[in-house]
Formats: sequence, structure tokens, C-alpha cells
Amino acid sequence: MPPPLPDRFSLEVRLGRDHDVEEWLATDTALDRPVLIRVLGPETTVERRRGFVEDTRSAASATHVHLVSVYAAGLLEEGAYSVTEWAGGVSIADRLAAGETMPVDEFLPNAAGLADGLAALHRAGGIHGAIDAGAVYFSGSHPAKLGSFGRPHTGASVAEDTRTLAEVLEASITGRPAGTSSPSQVVDGIPSVVDQALQAARRGDLDAAGLAQELHATTRSPAGAPAEPSWSWRWLAPAALLLILAVGIVAIGLVLPSAPESPILFPASPALSTTTQTSAVTTTGPTTTIEGETTVIVRAFSYDPEGDGSEHDNSIPKLIDGDLETSWRTERYFDPLPQLKRGVGVVIEVGGRPDQFAATGMSNGTAYTLMWAESLPAGGVDGWERLASGTVSGGRVVTQIPDRSNGFWLLWLTDLPAQDDGFYASLAEVRFLP
Repeated sequence: MPPPLPDRFSLEVRLGRDHDVEEWLATDTALDRPVLIRVLGPETTVERRRGFVEDTRSAASATHVHLVSVYAAGLLEEGAYSVTEWAGGVSIADRLAAGETMPVDEFLPNAAGLADGLAALHRAGGIHGAIDAGAVYFSGSHPAKLGSFGRPHTGASVAEDTRTLAEVLEASITGRPAGTSSPSQVVDGIPSVVDQALQAARRGDLDAAGLAQELHATTRSPAGAPAEPSWSWRWLAPAALLLILAVGIVAIGLVLPSAPESPILFPASPALSTTTQTSAVTTTGPTTTIEGETTVIVRAFSYDPEGDGSEHDNSIPKLIDGDLETSWRTERYFDPLPQLKRGVGVVIEVGGRPDQFAATGMSNGTAYTLMWAESLPAGGVDGWERLASGTVSGGRVVTQIPDRSNGFWLLWLTDLPAQDDGFYASLAEVRFLP
């Protein structure tokens, strides 16, 4: 049994050992949420316990969506403990043992995010010291997160952290030990620049921030310029009919007497009209208050910078009306979205400092990225800060978000599931919780 812990934590299930650390799934009864408790027992030395707490507290000083959040850590009379975010319990090592690799469409944003998170840890003065596939957690409901803080160190340098993370990233996409095969040679959709970035990090030529920069560049333009919209065969029939009709009208005009004043073939030019279109739908959203803190959704509007600028705008208020029976839906596309543009999304302006993002009633199979900006970027989607990504499974997305005050949040949909009559996705409700 573990040493006595603070009363607010109720141990539920013993998960096993991570090196010399006991792990338990527990409940934080004060906040009614699951947490992971890591414990060193009386068999450990005082020096080891102090190092465990020091490493965990260093991780707590770095906040990033791709780092497991640390809630508490401390010494006990005969041990030490830490309380961290419950990230689902499924590690990259578990996935590899089951013969699964990270999905291609989720690899690049998660790999770049993990490198960003490690860079944040290093900037805070921390060293992980023992990164391997068991220290990176990844499931369908969370972005990939680096955790297992407080392990016995196998290395104690920034360079060693970056090298081992690069090895984990390579194995997570190829399913093979790092250095066995280049990712681009064995996995379709991975550009060769990823090979170069991971190899440079393993050699020590890139630190974590540099690796993140190289990988982020591939997420912004994974295959060069965005693909031009392609014609779908289903459009050829109506296009051909219009062409035949146009040829017939021209032929009639040639055989009839010239009649410039004729209102049939050559009507007078209509008066010019101007139509102003906006994709913004301003509305007052829900307010969430917990222990005096307030998060308010100020407004929501569609975001389609690479399309016609609108996306079922009249339904946008349904996303923040508190009613799960109402929903917003993207437009229907006749070809997969990546063939047409890089994505489409919804922008939510938030007042306050949210801690969690939740999306409910979202179509399974929808690939998304959550982004933030202090003010609306002028440069399109490339001007946003990418914070989390994934593919919807189970109709709901709940994710911890880094410390951001006010500003604009973009739920950017990069792929839509195939339906019987096209490609589209629905979403019932979005919330930001303090």
C-alpha cells in the first residue's frame, strides 16, 4: 500500500509501476475529477525522493497543452508523491505493443506540439531525464502529452531530452526503432523534411525549440501549396448541359435579324447592385462561473478564408445556445476537404481565462486543430497559434488548454467524414470552462 496521502485524494485503481514509482488512478474529491497519483515508497532513499519532487515541481512551472499538467507534489514521512492530469493512461509504448502507430493525419501536429512542450519545459529550467515511448500519452480524446515526470534519470541534459523525444516520434509513426527506416519511406503522407528534422535532433543539431519549428513548418504546408480544387465527375453533366444551351442561344442570335433593342436576346443592362456579405454572427454566449472566475463566450462566427467566406452562418448561434438538440453543420462537399482547401472552422471570441475546451455532438471522424490568437490574424490560418489537434471519436472532445486570457479561439476542421451524400460534419455545442 502507498504511504498516507492528503485526504482529498481517493485511490481507485492501482495501475502498476513506472520504474520505482507506483501509479494509481485516483479521484480528486475536492474538484470531482480523475487524476494520476505517482508515489515513491519507504524503500526509496531520501535523496531519490527529493529529486522526484524537484523534477515534478520543475514540470509544474511549464504550462503547455502537450505537457501533462502537474497539480501537486510533496514529500511524505516515508515517501513522496505527485498528482497530475489523467491523460487517458494509454502511452505510445502501449500502442506500439498493440501493433498500432500514430495516425498520419495526427502525427505532424502532435509531434510539433510535443517538441514545443519539451522546449517549454527546458525554458522553465526543467529536464525530463527519461523520455521514452512510455512517457508519451496519446488517445483519441487528448492531444499527445509528455508525462512521467520524476523518473530516475537516464540522461540529464537538454540535448539528451531532445534526442530521445525524436526517437519516440520516429517510432510512433513507423512502428520501428528509430534509425531503422526513414518515416517518409515507409509511411505515405510524411514529407522527407520530417526525416531530416528527426535525424538532426537525434544527432544533437537541433534543440527542442528548433525541432518544433521544423515540424510546425510541415504542418503549415505539408505538401507545398494547398491543392487546387478538383472537378468532380458529378458536375460534368450539368456543365455540359449549360454549354449546349449557350451554343443554342448563340446560334439563334446569328440567324435572327439584328435587333439590338430586342429584350429577348439582348436585354438592357440591369442596374448595378451591391451586396455586402459577412460571415460574422455576433451573439451573447453562455457564462460559466466557478469559484468567482468567469468565462464568457462573446460571439461566434464561421471562418472560411480559403473558400467563399461563409459556412452556414445562420446556424452558428446554435453552437453556444446551451441546447444539445440544436447544431451547426458545415456545408456539404462533394470531394474530400483536403482536396479543396486546408480547412474550415468556427471562431469563438472568449472573455476570461478558460482552462478547458469542450465540443459536444461532433461528427466522428472529423479531424480538428484548436488554435488561439490575441486578435484576429490578417494572414489567414497561418497567423494562428496551434495548441491541440486530434480526430473525433465518441462525439465529444474535451481538452485542457494552456493559459490564455481573452482573445479568439479557432476550431479548425481539416478533414470531414464521408456521409451518404457528401463530406460534412455537425457540431452541437462548444464551451470554455474556467
